[in-house]
Amino acid sequence: MGKTLPINVDGAIAALLCELGISPEIGNAFFIIARVPGLVAHIHEEKTRMRPMRKIHPQDYEYDGPEEREIE
Repeated sequence: MGKTLPINVDGAIAALLCELGISPEIGNAFFIIARVPGLVAHIHEEKTRMRPMRKIHPQDYEYDGPEEREIE
């Protein structure tokens, strides 16, 4: 006791699921559901913008996506 426990979004979701009485055995389903929209968007972008399986050099690249935006 007495130690701080840093928590990420997965930890917060796990805590909420426990409070709601959701069985830990099905917890992974909720983590998968949370990631599906981002995965679908990534697949769509990869299929529509560039040829598949392109090689990107880890230091020689240029970001060409949307500009950073302010969120109030």
